[in-house]
Order: sequence, then structure tokens, then C-alpha cells
Amino acid sequence: MNENKANSEKELLVAIKDLLKKSGHLNKLQAEMRAKVTEVLQEKQLSSHDDKNADVPIATDEVLLVNELVREYLEWNGYLYTASVLASEAALPKDKKCRTDLCTEVGVRDDEKSAALPLLSNIVAAYTERIKRKINRSRKD
Repeated sequence: MNENKANSEKELLVAIKDLLKKSGHLNKLQAEMRAKVTEVLQEKQLSSHDDKNADVPIATDEVLLVNELVREYLEWNGYLYTASVLASEAALPKDKKCRTDLCTEVGVRDDEKSAALPLLSNIVAAYTERIKRKINRSRKD
């Protein structure tokens, strides 16, 4: 009898897990848990040092911009849970920079064509295109 009860409980747990997976809630819960664990570990690491600011690198404007571009890329591609863990681990502000502000900071003009991709993809595409043009010019010379 106890074996049947254990099997029924196991089957129920499997069914619940499958349901949570299908609805996307399991991934969300796992990502939130990872973000919280990261946050707790960072707080613990900070509190274990006498001078709390000694080991914490100050994020430069460039680092913050790259982190925002990565967050925009992750969210654009639907990696919302990964983006939330990044935001937690990188201590990004809750209020995201809008695309217009990111474009201004990066020095990119956004148009209909570029708006179809995340900014990071546009930057990489522009850079690789620039490199290809340089290679072609050097071959012609």
C-alpha cells in the first residue's frame, strides 16, 4: 500500500512538473531562484569584507552600456529569465534604458531596417561589414 502511495505521489509530482514546464512557469521560477541565490551570495561576499567597497569594482559608463545592450539583446530574443539573472548579477537598475537612449549612447541611427534587430546585432553587423570593406579595399590596392 505504501508503495502505491509513493508511486502516486511521484506521478503527481511528475505531472505537476510537466505542467509547469509547458506553461513556462518552471523556467521562470528557476531563473528567479538563480537570481535570488546570486543576490544572496553577493550580499554575503560583501558583508564578509571589512571594507565593503574594496572588492567591488565600480562599473564604468562603458560597462553599464554594454550590460544594457546585452540585456536588450537577451530580452529581444526572448531570453527573459537569463536577462533577469544578468540584471541581478550585474546590479543593473530596474528601469531599463529605452532603445532611443541606447542608440544615442552608441551613436547609431535607428531606422525601419535596424529596428528589426536588437542593437547589439546591428552593431556587430556594422562592424563586420566595415571589416569586410577594409579587407576588400586592401585587396584592390
